[in-house]
Amino acid sequence: MGSEGDLGESRAGLGWLRRKFGPSSKDYWTLSSIEFLFWFAAATGGYLTIFLQRQGFTPTQVGFINAINSAVTICATPFWGMMADKVRSIRRIFVYCMAAGALLWALVPISSAIKLGIGPLLLLHLLVPAGAFFRMPANSLLDAFVVQTSAARNVPYGSVRSWGSIAFAVMNISLSAILPLIGGVEITFYMYGMAFIPLLFILWNMKNADQAISGGRKSVPFKEMRFSRLFKNYYFITYLTFAIIWQMPVNTSMTFLPYLVDSVGGDTAQFGLVTGYKALLEVPMLLLMRRFRKRFPLPLAIVCSGIFYIIESSLYVNAHSLIDIMLIQSLHGLGGGLMIGSAANYIFSLAPEGLNSTAHTVHGAVNSVAAIIGQLIGGMLIERLGIKPFYSLTAYMILGAVLYFCLTLFVGRKILKKPIAPLE
Repeated sequence: MGSEGDLGESRAGLGWLRRKFGPSSKDYWTLSSIEFLFWFAAATGGYLTIFLQRQGFTPTQVGFINAINSAVTICATPFWGMMADKVRSIRRIFVYCMAAGALLWALVPISSAIKLGIGPLLLLHLLVPAGAFFRMPANSLLDAFVVQTSAARNVPYGSVRSWGSIAFAVMNISLSAILPLIGGVEITFYMYGMAFIPLLFILWNMKNADQAISGGRKSVPFKEMRFSRLFKNYYFITYLTFAIIWQMPVNTSMTFLPYLVDSVGGDTAQFGLVTGYKALLEVPMLLLMRRFRKRFPLPLAIVCSGIFYIIESSLYVNAHSLIDIMLIQSLHGLGGGLMIGSAANYIFSLAPEGLNSTAHTVHGAVNSVAAIIGQLIGGMLIERLGIKPFYSLTAYMILGAVLYFCLTLFVGRKILKKPIAPLE
């Protein structure tokens, strides 16, 4: 039986661990669990390109299907965001979207052999976009929910979000070991829905979060929401235009990464190893996000993220093996950690009260616009130029996006004299 001194030392040690590794409150661990479970499930949803590639689809056809997904997402994402702000419950809308999206996603591999009698049209040409209507807005809704709940309960968002990157890495690395043994990626479509079950259970029972975010306010009519407060904000609009220019090369470079892996003789079934490693490298930046914000403004973090991405895309021309690609992906992970932590908080800082979900989901829709353009053009460029010259081109495009963002900040602060703040 230990003495009081031993007990005191153990309590002091526990206190040191709590201070060292972050908050131990129920709110922190609940939000961290939500991020972990969401990204654990979402990691299984990234194999559509590989699935289509193995079905015999060309890069142009893959880009076309992904572009249709993005077109659907453009409409669906702000729609569900506005609904969440209207009913004052991101949580409830998120649960409905993910339940429907997971069900439709599980039907994709089953439908791949079912022709509709309209030329080469397959049932998956309809199921993939239908699933996207519910599934694709989830990331933006989750960002809105976790950022707002973290702010309301004084929980560090970067630390919470790092658990999502850890989960994404764990699942992808696990899949890279499992899929070569199985010989197909179809199982990932079924795992997606199964992995969401515990997450939906937690969120469905987290009803007190709605009140913490909305302050107890009830559903409001659309005409009283005053969306103009958001769209008259100079910094919000210029950030959206920057996001289009930025996401075209960044999104497309990730979409077609399996082709780069294949070009260096890598096994695309081990693609999860690459993305898992990249996600793991996001964690240090997310953990440092709170300290970074205390010393530097959020726009600077966005610019620094762009520098990582520019160097990454420039180096792919020298990649000759899967190991080379993974090492270069380290830069993507570090840059991604900075962008994830800073972009969500930057949008939150510009959103008026009651329009936070709309702001995040409009940003998600804009990213989809960029994805449509990037994936349609990207597939054609790869077929004409080759995979490595394509990545060299994306480096110049990301550089252009970063320079444009810096210019908008200079004009806003120095010429227009506008503060970086929401319009009420």
